[in-house]
Amino acid sequence: MYSLILSERLELGKSAEKDKFVLIEQFMDEFDGTYHVFNHENDTITKSDLSLLYSMTYKDTTFLKRLIKEKDLRNVVVKLTSDKSEHPKIKAELLRKPTIGIETITDKKYNGYFKKFRLINRGWNGIKRKYGTDKVVEFSQVNYCGQFASTYYAIHCGGLCGAGNIVIFEKVDGKWKIVTEINLWMA
Repeated sequence: MYSLILSERLELGKSAEKDKFVLIEQFMDEFDGTYHVFNHENDTITKSDLSLLYSMTYKDTTFLKRLIKEKDLRNVVVKLTSDKSEHPKIKAELLRKPTIGIETITDKKYNGYFKKFRLINRGWNGIKRKYGTDKVVEFSQVNYCGQFASTYYAIHCGGLCGAGNIVIFEKVDGKWKIVTEINLWMA
């Protein structure tokens, strides 16, 4: 599933030139349970929820119609935003392809670039100098609910460059496919 995000959402490894990025090896939940995509205490989705999700899913009306009808789909979104279990270390070797170069970094070391240099631009210059790229990616655990799954990923690429998204997957004919992406933040 992480490979689908890298190729289909971040479009890494698709060009003739080798793409390079830095992978934060273990996701540390910076939201600490304080965000929710919609009010999951109700069994239905309100008009207010739908209005917000309309913009967060880049106007994906097909997904919104399914979300209203399919409880399993709602549950998988809720599970990701409420499950605070330990996130695993991502095995970078499983994501490697001939067209993608991956360096790994700990969350602590990544954040250290910005504490040590105090200025955001200096931190990003330090990352680019050390790793040869300004693309830093992180993934949460994958949560499963029936034929659905979800994960959070973030791409960091500069002081005012980046986004954090929940990706919803569905298993169709034995293969995982991306259903939609829900944007949580953007810089």
